[in-house]
Amino acid sequence: MAKRGGRGRNKNKLYEGRAMWWESPSYNQRLVMYYRNIIMQLAMSRFKWINLPNTCDARFLEWTLLNEGAATIAFPPSMRGTFFSTRVQFQSELDVYDNPFQWDSIGNNGWRFHCSLFNGALIRDNSTRFPLIEGINLYARELAQIRITKNVNRFHQKMPVVFLAPEARKMDAINMIKQVAGGEPAVLAYPEFERDVSASVLNTGVPYLAEAMAQDEMNVWNRVYMMLGIDNSTLKMERQTQDEIQAHKNPAELIRLASLNERRNAADHLNRFFSEYLIDGEIQVEWNRDLESNNWNFRHDMVHQAELIPELATASDDGDEYGIE
Repeated sequence: MAKRGGRGRNKNKLYEGRAMWWESPSYNQRLVMYYRNIIMQLAMSRFKWINLPNTCDARFLEWTLLNEGAATIAFPPSMRGTFFSTRVQFQSELDVYDNPFQWDSIGNNGWRFHCSLFNGALIRDNSTRFPLIEGINLYARELAQIRITKNVNRFHQKMPVVFLAPEARKMDAINMIKQVAGGEPAVLAYPEFERDVSASVLNTGVPYLAEAMAQDEMNVWNRVYMMLGIDNSTLKMERQTQDEIQAHKNPAELIRLASLNERRNAADHLNRFFSEYLIDGEIQVEWNRDLESNNWNFRHDMVHQAELIPELATASDDGDEYGIE
């Protein structure tokens, strides 16, 4: 039994790092999940919640909105003022505007309490109330298929070469191929080698479509950015006028607002009716930007400039005119 297990391990080691044909379904599935994960990270990083209560989880809130299209920020009747950001389940008929009067805050661990406008707010992911995860799954699959097509096209560019040789000269032919593939001089060991070994090329006739496939993939990513409301230019900026640049940004901005306004509406309700419990200030929602890094870079750029320019250093020492400590 041990010997058989050892042979199995050696066999697996023989194919280590090499893609086998039976791995194709697994590879294709992993490729879809890879693109899906990237797009989901983009989607979940779009918004920044400011002054959200410490008992709320902004990551889980965005995850729920992304996958289910709705979530809630509310407090249990027995814990008034202690807010939680959770999944939601409707518990009443819809009003004339398709909004429920009552709902439940629910969790995977059995967590549940009753909610209404008197102890929380219902949040929608976007104005159409359609979960964004459906579009993410579609584009992840499309991007994966483009990558698979690229791989197939590359395979056909290998221009496979077939060497014909008698059985007695098989190893000689293999060694010659290895020498050529390794960039070494091919040494013919005997004068009859050319007579015994011949080569033929299997030309598939498939053109190399790398540039076209790259453009196709870029077009799909542009549609992904549009779906998420992320500004993205399809052409180099120097080739566009300001009006053309703005024309590309307008649709993305409108889609962005469709999600941003829904979050702000929920924040406005919480600020209006439960302000006494929001000890950190009013809840706000903004389009996410890395202002912390920008501020750090600006301050340290000024420090570096002061080191290079004596006048700046003197002015800073005299009155900290430039804000450099």
